[in-house]
Amino acid sequence: MEWVISAIIATVIAGMIYYFTYLVLIKDTGLHSRIFSSLKELYGRYSRNKRIKERMYEYEVVSGMHKPSLLGSSLILSIFIFVIVILLFKFVFFAVVTSDSMSPTFERGDLVLMQRIHIAPEVGSIIMLESSTSMLPVTHRVVAVTDEGVMTKGDARAFADPWVVPKEAILGEAVEIQGRPIVLKALGNYFILNPKEVRIGRYGSEYTFVKNLFKVIRMYGYALCIIAILGYLLLTVMEMRS
Repeated sequence: MEWVISAIIATVIAGMIYYFTYLVLIKDTGLHSRIFSSLKELYGRYSRNKRIKERMYEYEVVSGMHKPSLLGSSLILSIFIFVIVILLFKFVFFAVVTSDSMSPTFERGDLVLMQRIHIAPEVGSIIMLESSTSMLPVTHRVVAVTDEGVMTKGDARAFADPWVVPKEAILGEAVEIQGRPIVLKALGNYFILNPKEVRIGRYGSEYTFVKNLFKVIRMYGYALCIIAILGYLLLTVMEMRS
């Protein structure tokens, strides 16, 4: 039944195209002239409206109507400074996963987006904490919340971790969208140093270079941020005075 309907629709469309071609090319009803005239008139209206808008904009610029307002400039600058402060003081940061204890949620070598602006762990939340049994921070899921603190467990582990973490000792909580953490797969491998793989590992030989590169970017980043803020303020003041 569907192919019959499709065939009928295709036939109707083909017939309309044939009839239109007949009117334009064979019968010479002047339809093509009218179509060309209509398109030419529409283009002329568009060109006139465009020229009017351009002249109106030039007039507004000359009259100073597009000068930046103090409120708008302050709002943009505040947002910029807010983002810089968040990144500079690590209120939002990416944590490197150093083990497969949370597989398959994320695995060794992944980057997980964490925040410490508002830490309110609940059962099911993913937090980062320091452990006395590990030299590196641990990122596990909360399985219980008590008055003493929270208990955690890796998704790939059969048993809960042998510790209770006070809420004030939590280093960060994962940023989740619809219950799923934001994960960048495998990008954290460049930040993991395995002494046994310094020379022969997949990323070991590049570890020092990447580490030093990020140090340089962070060092010059502070100076560039200050220069950008001062430059924005200077340009804003100059435009408001002109």
